[in-house]
Amino acid sequence: MAAWGSPPDPGHARAAGIHFPEEQFWGGNESAPGLNYVFLQEELTSTSVEHIIVNPNAAYDKFKDKRVGTKGLDFSDRIGKTKRTGYESGEYEMLGEGLGVKETPQQKYHRLLHEVQELTTEVEKIKTTVKESATEEKLTPVVLAKQLAVLKQQLVASHLEKLLGPDAAINLTDPDGALAKRLLLQLEATKNCKGAGSGGKTTTGSPPDSSLVTYELHSRPEQDRFSQTAKVAELEKRLTELEATVRCDQDAQNPLSAGLQGTCLMSVLGKVNEIAKHKASVEDADTQSKVHQLYETIQRWSPIASTLPELVQRLVTIKQLHEQAMQFGQLLTHLDTTQQMVASSLKDNTTLLTQGSALARLVPW
Repeated sequence: MAAWGSPPDPGHARAAGIHFPEEQFWGGNESAPGLNYVFLQEELTSTSVEHIIVNPNAAYDKFKDKRVGTKGLDFSDRIGKTKRTGYESGEYEMLGEGLGVKETPQQKYHRLLHEVQELTTEVEKIKTTVKESATEEKLTPVVLAKQLAVLKQQLVASHLEKLLGPDAAINLTDPDGALAKRLLLQLEATKNCKGAGSGGKTTTGSPPDSSLVTYELHSRPEQDRFSQTAKVAELEKRLTELEATVRCDQDAQNPLSAGLQGTCLMSVLGKVNEIAKHKASVEDADTQSKVHQLYETIQRWSPIASTLPELVQRLVTIKQLHEQAMQFGQLLTHLDTTQQMVASSLKDNTTLLTQGSALARLVPW
């Protein structure tokens, strides 16, 4: 009997009902792989094909968690009363990244102005909905709105230096300091120049310098005298109210009444000293009680502290035992799976052996 899986015996080839597979051939064009290679080479070397290298990881990181906003959009052709809206563009066009196109100053100015306007709108919305709380941030919406107004003024006034010259530029980070500095410079220039005449000309007859600023001071003595009188009256009124509050009368300045008041003050001072002593004794008793409670707590904790290292060691041992048990369980699972596979393989081999035996009985010797 031939072994299972060995080449068939030529003597069995004439047995009825047994068909042995023969070699089969399929015709094909042997030059096809070469032609495909030629076509591929032409594509790689052709200048008409744009070769783009795409990094999948970089593309995924760039567009991760980004979606196209489709809220309120409708691209259907249904007939209805409402207007079908699609994607809308903003007031300016954002230049794409990596295009190598530099943003013009005009585009940058409009973009910044539009962003400031959007930020102002958002801050106004926040101001209408925000609530006062103790944990409010330092940069409140009101302060942010003021800063946005200053920023918008800075953007709008960016052409002053171009139109009026370098002297018209003001440092908006410290406008008060810049104005004060300019005023001091103009005053120094006024001091250094010659005095002006009655006819608006200098003593030499030449007209005054147009780059300087002329300041005029108008004084009204009656108005100044009236304001000084009003201030004195206000001070007298406040002094009268203060005397009425502290009871600054003639009886209080009498030596006899002053002595009685001194005696009262001494008695009050003695009572205050007694209260301070009593308070100190109460505080000492409270401190002693807290120290005693703390000592008792430490005494109760001492046995636990002595047994704590052993408890930790036992917990570590139990953890290791659990890990070993988990590994043993995994090994048992693997062994069970292997046993099932072996049993299935034995079953298949038994089935094949039975079929081979039946086939051997059918084949004549």
